[in-house]
Amino acid sequence: MSPGCGRFNSRDPEAELRAIERLGLHGDLAEAQKRAHLAGLRFSHHFPVWAWRFHLVEAQMLFLQGHNSESLAVLSQDPPPPSSTSDLTIQQSMLRAMIFARMGQMDQADAALRTAELALEQHPSKLMGEFYRARGVVDVEKDDLDHADKMFRQSLIFARQQNDRFLLASALLNVGVIALQREHYDQALAWSQQASDAAREIGASLIEERAEGNIAWADYQLGNFEEALDRFQSARKQAEILGSSYDRIEWLNDSGLALYRMGRLSEAEGCYQEAFKIAEKTKNQQEIIDAHISLSLLYLQIGNLESAARHTNAALALATSSGRTSDQEEAAFSKALIEIHQGDTQTALRLLKNLDHGVALSPSLRWQVQLAFADVLDRMDQPLLADQYFRNAIFTFEAQRATLKREESKLPFSTNAKELYGEYIRFLVHHRRTEEALFWLDLGRARTLEEGLGIASPDFRSATQRSFQARDIARRLNATILVYRVSSPESYLWAITPSGTHFFRLPAEKEINAHIRKYQQAILESRDTLADAYAEGLDLYNILVAPAQKFIQKQSPVFIVPDGNLATFNFETLLAPGGGLHFWIEDAVITVASSLKLLSAFRPELHTHTPKKLLIVGDPISPDEKFPPLLNAGIEVGSIASHFPASAETVLTQRQAVPSAYLRSDPSQFAFIHFVAHGTSSSEQPLDSAIVLSRESSDPDSYKLYAREIVQHPLHADMVTISACYGSGSRIYGGEGLVGLSWAFLRAGAHYVVGSLWQASDAAAPQLMDRLYQELAKGRPPDLALREAKLSLLHSQSIFRKPLYWATFQLYGGS
Repeated sequence: MSPGCGRFNSRDPEAELRAIERLGLHGDLAEAQKRAHLAGLRFSHHFPVWAWRFHLVEAQMLFLQGHNSESLAVLSQDPPPPSSTSDLTIQQSMLRAMIFARMGQMDQADAALRTAELALEQHPSKLMGEFYRARGVVDVEKDDLDHADKMFRQSLIFARQQNDRFLLASALLNVGVIALQREHYDQALAWSQQASDAAREIGASLIEERAEGNIAWADYQLGNFEEALDRFQSARKQAEILGSSYDRIEWLNDSGLALYRMGRLSEAEGCYQEAFKIAEKTKNQQEIIDAHISLSLLYLQIGNLESAARHTNAALALATSSGRTSDQEEAAFSKALIEIHQGDTQTALRLLKNLDHGVALSPSLRWQVQLAFADVLDRMDQPLLADQYFRNAIFTFEAQRATLKREESKLPFSTNAKELYGEYIRFLVHHRRTEEALFWLDLGRARTLEEGLGIASPDFRSATQRSFQARDIARRLNATILVYRVSSPESYLWAITPSGTHFFRLPAEKEINAHIRKYQQAILESRDTLADAYAEGLDLYNILVAPAQKFIQKQSPVFIVPDGNLATFNFETLLAPGGGLHFWIEDAVITVASSLKLLSAFRPELHTHTPKKLLIVGDPISPDEKFPPLLNAGIEVGSIASHFPASAETVLTQRQAVPSAYLRSDPSQFAFIHFVAHGTSSSEQPLDSAIVLSRESSDPDSYKLYAREIVQHPLHADMVTISACYGSGSRIYGGEGLVGLSWAFLRAGAHYVVGSLWQASDAAAPQLMDRLYQELAKGRPPDLALREAKLSLLHSQSIFRKPLYWATFQLYGGS
């Protein structure tokens, strides 16, 4: 019979206590509290010590639910003799300390801890590990992270020595919390995942819920707002089921933060208000402060300065009384932003200067402070000093980024820099320093890809635009390079030619995106946009290309470095005027690149293999009904193979087309690698994007070649072709661009990658790929060969002339 379903055991208090503790362990806090209360009453006359043990468990359950005052009321009387110096006193004092700390009453918290410590000195106990944990919890509330970390790690050591699995899970959770507080997100993710796993093994539902919420917070701080929101909402629902008001408040507030960053302001406000009401009801001072600050920033965003000021002042007052430095800093920053909006620049400067001088200011808040400082100085017409603070903000951000080691962390973290670099670029453009703006724009782009390929980024503190000359890159490639920055209220274009760099202002991101959305929809609906003289295609050409058209020679190479949703768009489909309306592909040889730094290391003329070797992986056996057989995959494989001698090709099809076969093939030896299969694109975790192959005989559940596996196997290929759906990916990271399978092959070292922007046609692909490899066999480079293959479909009289069929395949270069 499961605990909670049986009758009250009045004859065996120890069995009843264990049953109640199991209820608490598994997260049924309300039921555990209720049964502990009843047990305390029943045993109060004849077994006062046992009664008090039940009172202690009742107080613990109330505390875990966030009912701080009620918990203190239960603990208001001391244990009966002879327990005054026993473990009960120690447990009572530790619990009182954590409650006082949560309520912001630090003197009382310290006094309670001292009582527990003295009792432990007189009566050594197995509770020492729990004391370390309680001491750490209080230290966290006091912002003493160094000592808190020391205490939690001592608790972890003790748990392992005593084989206390519950204390182990709790200690792992708390060490992860310290990593989060220090903004060491890679470490925090690792500790939190260990805590979640350890808690799951023993059924400690509350610890598992908190660990999952902490993983969400790391995701949020890294810029994974959608994933973080899903996890926060899941943790919030679990906290509600478990009856933990404390956790419910936290995940509500954090859900609001994620919604705020996603621009869903009304939903964010609802989360903040609900969190605020529960926090006030439970007298949770920390969460009240957090809700005040969150609401202040939201109201500031929508221009409600009166409400923003009211919540900021309330947060400042509470933070000052609690003595928690980090809360005071966040509230002071909110106040500085309000002063900026109200035009009191002197007060704002004073607040920001004090914050920037704070030794313990977190990196994420420091770069925001420095960015705001730069903005104020620019408003005060002090451009030289403003420039220095813009750079200081970038230096702070990049130093924080340097602490990340995992690519999964680096990729989303770059999203946080979009506003930072964007503000500096806008400042430089405003002051007519457009070539410097281009330099700093490129400095912040494709960092993860460049690092993975061993392309060293310049020292940010000593970097100047003299460290590279964009026109030299264009001259060596004999090409025009179009670099875009889309933003609000305006966007920018730099056209780089061998003779110089030319700057143009473009419409705001919102307008450009509206045109892209309409034109893409027309293409995906299989409209003949050329025959229809589709207006959006011509409008986009006039916006994106026409300003620089006079600098682009006909039939010459053009490298596009896109930004935002331009990364999901094929520029070849633009409708160009002159000599009759036509697709821009007929005027230019277009390749997409991630950054100028990558193009500076791009050497098409040196990337040769003798002899040329081909690897084909495809025409797999369908592993699942979601991935039906590709009827023309065998034809595509055969036509490609016909352009190479048998001795120079390796063909893996049907049962041989399994993920491990690719990984074992030594893919670095091939000049051309071609996949003919279904593909999947993960927007939540782009490195989980995969090529769908046959099932492994040794592991039937394994049939996907994941992007994260691809990057681990270096390539030297002239070209990798992913003749699969959504090979280009579906997730755009600010500063990193579109990340998916194409990105993974570039990261592995492929010189060019051909990936699809939408679902590829199983009927059209074999014709296009046959012509592509026919041109490659003649010695044409990949960019010219792919263009020729596309033109062959475009100039045909078949349905394949429509951009739906040939424009899905995008050429990426620069590795």
